[in-house]
Amino acid sequence: MLETLLDLPLFLGLFIFVLTISAAGLIVAFFSRKMLKNRLTKQHEKVGRLLFRVTAGLIALLVSLSYANERVHNNKIVDAMEIEAAMIITVGMRLNHFESDEAKNAYKKIYDYVELTINDEWKNMGSDPYFSRTTQSIIEAYYLTTKIPTNNESEALEKIIILNGINEIISLGQTRVYSELPSTPYLIYILLCGLAFMWIFFSIYEPDFVSLLFLTLYNVLIAILIYFVFSLSNPLTGPLKVKPQSLIVVKTKGFDMYLSK
Repeated sequence: MLETLLDLPLFLGLFIFVLTISAAGLIVAFFSRKMLKNRLTKQHEKVGRLLFRVTAGLIALLVSLSYANERVHNNKIVDAMEIEAAMIITVGMRLNHFESDEAKNAYKKIYDYVELTINDEWKNMGSDPYFSRTTQSIIEAYYLTTKIPTNNESEALEKIIILNGINEIISLGQTRVYSELPSTPYLIYILLCGLAFMWIFFSIYEPDFVSLLFLTLYNVLIAILIYFVFSLSNPLTGPLKVKPQSLIVVKTKGFDMYLSK
């Protein structure tokens, strides 16, 4: 259900989510107060205030930890892509040492792999990741490399190094394969459930303008954090998706210059 927010622009999706959470908070708090007002005692109010503070603090803590965790996962993909770009440059330079057609075709296949990745071809990898155009390009580069003729031990060693490099590129690419499809972490639903309990506990307070304003401001803050946690948990889709900047540099500063010669 929340995955539809990833198809919207950042500010529109954020606005809809914040508005929904804020309105839900006011509605739940209002009706909870209306239902419990005549049954509340001093003891209930004391317990309710305690539970409200504990729940609000726990939600804030969980959101903070979730944001930090998803940020680490996001950086993992960025780091893997930077290493992958470095490996692609190394493999490309070594392939240029060979004059055979197999080496030139393998180079072009790696170029196709980079271009398909930059052009968001990873969107199509989710349903069939191992037979997508992106995956097939790097696999074809591997098999073309195995057919490169060698004339001496030095060239044979160079060929082995290239094959190991392509294997490393394939392994690094798997980091993206496992993050292709948009999903909602279970923790998001736990946080939303915690918010619902917090709104119910808030019903022990008199619903005047200032109290509702403070509750709304808290809801807005938590909703913004939850939205960013949700977006970061889907690093290859949505408005906060990871951009292949390192591969763009490889293409514009390396491959395009070589292929234009």
